[in-house]
Amino acid sequence: MRKVTLRLPTRAATDLGLVNPRFFRNNESLEVLQAFAAGDAVTQVVRIRRKGPLPSNAEVERRRGELLGRYALRHFEVLDRDEARNAVTALITWRIPKGLAAIVDEFGTSLVPAEPFLIGPEEAVVSFYAAEERLPIVYEILGGLGIRYRVSAVRPSRGERTPLAALTERQRSLLELAHRLGYYETPARSTLDRLAAIAGVSKAAVSKTLRRAEARLLRSILGAS
Repeated sequence: MRKVTLRLPTRAATDLGLVNPRFFRNNESLEVLQAFAAGDAVTQVVRIRRKGPLPSNAEVERRRGELLGRYALRHFEVLDRDEARNAVTALITWRIPKGLAAIVDEFGTSLVPAEPFLIGPEEAVVSFYAAEERLPIVYEILGGLGIRYRVSAVRPSRGERTPLAALTERQRSLLELAHRLGYYETPARSTLDRLAAIAGVSKAAVSKTLRRAEARLLRSILGAS
């Protein structure tokens, strides 16, 4: 696996459908933390930095219909707020645009978003993990779409020295999603059904993946018996 970082004009990102051009009227940047494709839609955990003070959750709720229409979203939900940085972490769902659909159809879950994945007013920095032998196909698709880009870095996927290093990318991704949505809180703020709908897999598959991830974490932290 290789971690690839591309730099491209934000105009290319808006043409590809990664962000709505109107987004930067009131916001400074959009950072993609996680992304899941299911059917004709993509669900993302994103961090949005505002140009000014954050609107209250009550105001966001009042304007929900307006926000969904303005940015062509199917779902928008605030998960966390950082008043000091004028930022919110949100869960959004939107329909996969035609240009991006070609990449999703070709790679599915084998192309994993990574940090940094940051879209600013002028430039977008897009990172992802992919098998080295498939990178030429990524570049070919982008070229076919007329997307101007520069390869900033291609690096081997280095192992971490943390308990999370024991997990597969899929296990880590679902574990992070479950944590962000409050699945492990008491009482739980999310369910296996919801996690399965976002990830585009069955409830049984999510349960099995989380249990394996939890077992690997425990073995890594406590040691194998």
